Amino acid sequence: MTTRLTGLCGLITPVFTLTLIFVSIALSPWFSWHDNALSDMGVSANSNLFNGTLLLGGVLHFIFVIGFLRWQGLHSRLAKLAAVALIAGAIGLLLVGIFTENAGRIHYYVSALYFLATPLAYVLFGSDMLRHNEKLMGLLTIAAGIVAFLMIAAVPHKRIAVPEILAAVTMGMWTFSLGMKLLVEPSSQS
Repeated sequence: MTTRLTGLCGLITPVFTLTLIFVSIALSPWFSWHDNALSDMGVSANSNLFNGTLLLGGVLHFIFVIGFLRWQGLHSRLAKLAAVALIAGAIGLLLVGIFTENAGRIHYYVSALYFLATPLAYVLFGSDMLRHNEKLMGLLTIAAGIVAFLMIAAVPHKRIAVPEILAAVTMGMWTFSLGMKLLVEPSSQS
């Protein structure tokens, strides 16, 4: 897999996924940011659009993650642990589109996998980057992980849609910025 293809997936994934989530919301007049979870759209009249978005977004994100890991290199135990968490998060996103709310408890597990494993991966990767003198990227990556986690864990709200979209946007910004870096500096390897 080329570094440029990886970078392109990093750019496309958050734009595609977030845009079509907002389209799903626009097509769902019943949806309320205060009374729903985003996953409620996965069992609605527009479920095919929402679930298809998560499936395809999950595949694109998985391709990005694999390419990013090859580009970044797994030169330490910390980086390998971060890689496991990042892959788990990518798989979680894809599985949310398969195991909808009507699949039972497994939906909540795969959703939690995405929203918890991905920020954890960012904190671990950021820490590894700091250890290898990539100070700015390391600090920004740690910050993205902390902010995404805080969006889920600490944003007070009646239901989870607002924290979910805030975390997704934060994680999408990290993916987009890394995608841009891979397009601009494809031969730059850690």
